[in-house]
Amino acid sequence: MGSHQEKPLAGKVAFLTGADNGIGPATAFALAEGGAELILAVGGLEPEPAFVRPLRAAGARVTVFHVITPMSIEQCIRLVRRAIAIVGKLDILVVNCEQRLQWQVDDLDLDEDALEMQFAINVRASIAVIRTAIKGMRDHGRVIAVGSSVADRVGTPGLADYAATRAAIAAFCRGAAHDVGPRGTTVNVVQLGAVDALLESVPLAQRQAEIEANAMKRLGTAQEAAAAVAFLASPAASFISGATLNVDGGYSA
Repeated sequence: MGSHQEKPLAGKVAFLTGADNGIGPATAFALAEGGAELILAVGGLEPEPAFVRPLRAAGARVTVFHVITPMSIEQCIRLVRRAIAIVGKLDILVVNCEQRLQWQVDDLDLDEDALEMQFAINVRASIAVIRTAIKGMRDHGRVIAVGSSVADRVGTPGLADYAATRAAIAAFCRGAAHDVGPRGTTVNVVQLGAVDALLESVPLAQRQAEIEANAMKRLGTAQEAAAAVAFLASPAASFISGATLNVDGGYSA
C-alpha cells in the first residue's frame, strides 16, 4: 500500500464517461494509478473492453456500465443515478462525451440532423451528466469535462458548429463552479489539441497540419492528456475551479 502522496486518490470513487473513447483508457489508468475506484461507462459491442483487464489485474476496483450511444438526457440521468446507487458514493466525475463533425456553414449538403446530434451529445448529454452527478456527489468533489482548444481558437474550416459545442461546455463549467464552490467542489475543463488518440482515423495530411499548428510541432499523447485530468482530480488542485487547462502543445498560445 502506497503513501497518501503516492496514491492521492485513495478512497475516492471516480466516474468516467466515454471510458473507451479518445483519452478514456489512458485517463482510467491515470486515475487508477492515483488509487481511485473506477466506474466506467463504455460503448461498443464488448461488455468489457480489453483495457479494463489490466486495471483489475493491477488491483483497481472497477465497475463497468455498458451503454448504447447516443444516449438521451433521460438515459444519462438514469445511468449516473444507477452508478451512484450501486457504488454508494461519488467523488470525481470525468465527462468525456464527444461527437466531432466537420461542415462549412455554407455547404449545401450540410446535414442539420447530424449537427443536431452533435449538439445533443456534446452539450445536452454532457450537462445532464454533470448536473445529476453533482447532486449525488459528496462535498469537496471534482468535476472535469474533457473539451477542445477549438472552443477558444478555431484554426480549421468546417468546425464552427463543433467549436460552439465545446465553448458551451466551457462556459457551463465556469458557471457551475460558482454554484458548487461553497461545497468545496471544483469544476474545470481540460481542453485538448492535437492528441494522438483523437487523430487515429484522420488522413495523414490533416494530422500533419495539426502538428504544424501547435508550438511544439508534435502530437500530444493520451497519457499527457490523462495526466492533466488526474491532476485536476487530485487534492493538489483543490483551489483551482472554473478554469480551462489547455493541453494542446501551444496551439492556443
